[in-house]
Amino acid sequence: MRRLLLIFFVFIILGVVLALVFRDQHGYMLISFAGWQVETSLLFAAGALLVTLWLVITLWRLIVAGVLLPRTVREKLARRRARKARRSLYDGLLKLSEGRWSKAEQELNRMAEKNEAPGLNYLNAARAAQHQGHVADRDRYLEKAAARRDVSELAVLLTQAQLQIEQGQAAEASASLARLYQMEPHHPLVLRLYAEQALRAGDYEQLRGLAPALYKHSTMSPEQIDRMAIEAWSDELARQKRDVIALTTAWKRVPKRLRAKPEMIRRYVDCLHAAKADDQAADVIRGALKQEWNASLVLTFGDLKCEDRTAQLSTVEAWLKQYGEEPELLLIAGRLCLRNRLWGRARSYFEASQKNQSRPDALLELGRLFEEINEKDEARAAYRQGLELRVDA
Repeated sequence: MRRLLLIFFVFIILGVVLALVFRDQHGYMLISFAGWQVETSLLFAAGALLVTLWLVITLWRLIVAGVLLPRTVREKLARRRARKARRSLYDGLLKLSEGRWSKAEQELNRMAEKNEAPGLNYLNAARAAQHQGHVADRDRYLEKAAARRDVSELAVLLTQAQLQIEQGQAAEASASLARLYQMEPHHPLVLRLYAEQALRAGDYEQLRGLAPALYKHSTMSPEQIDRMAIEAWSDELARQKRDVIALTTAWKRVPKRLRAKPEMIRRYVDCLHAAKADDQAADVIRGALKQEWNASLVLTFGDLKCEDRTAQLSTVEAWLKQYGEEPELLLIAGRLCLRNRLWGRARSYFEASQKNQSRPDALLELGRLFEEINEKDEARAAYRQGLELRVDA
């Protein structure tokens, strides 16, 4: 319609221009045809020609529009339905974000088949259904989404796996994630979800297999991956803790990065201690503390029962010179002196560990010392003070 009006105004302007041009030039035109003669002014003839041309164009457009009218109407109705379907999707997503689960499900399902991408409607309807505890409806929506070509299998399986994890369906989630891992072994989110699910399910063998890809492709921090990998390899060590040779072999399979982590070393030492290999455990801790200080390993060292207790004490005293009078070192030095019946040195170490801050463990050890040397009142006072600190903590 706008174009017709534009053409009309163009003809009006041309008419005005012609009138101005021929204002002083009256000339005439004579047309003779089949015995008929038409004589008129040149200006009128030009105007009539323009009007005739405009009428022909208008008539032609009307004829074309009449022929194509059904298709035009259908296309207009289709565009209107598509707009309504998109609006319905937007409203459904908004209600989903607002936590209006029931209304979101209804809106997302209402015009799903009229939307350009109905799979998106069904995926989000599945989320809304699960929030209401409707697991069967959730699975039905996921099946509908999987049957559509407008969403990828990756999108459907990822949504399915996340919803199964949220629902606590461990076996089903593991199966979905295994399929996803086959499809996209380097996908960051797939790796993260699969690793976290393996950790929750205690599938440490799978977690150990995922660790290299996690370090390379995951968006998780290296520290997060380290914690997961330590749990996985600790399980492998724990399986061998009654066999020192098998345990040592398993330790060599632990990735070098993890073997340098104090927490991984402590897990290995605990397994060696359980296997009655305290001297080997002590050597492992000595090697670790040559690199850096770690209070947890020091305390573990003090719990070991090495054959050469004098050498064990000498190691601790050497660490005191290297790292200074750390409370943990003073505590285990006192314990080892107590174990070796060196009462005076034990007392001095326990008391030195109390200089900056009273420690309940050191006070309890001091109470044991007083019992050994038959100082009952001092023992009771140390026990009481240590227990009070422990309760307050």
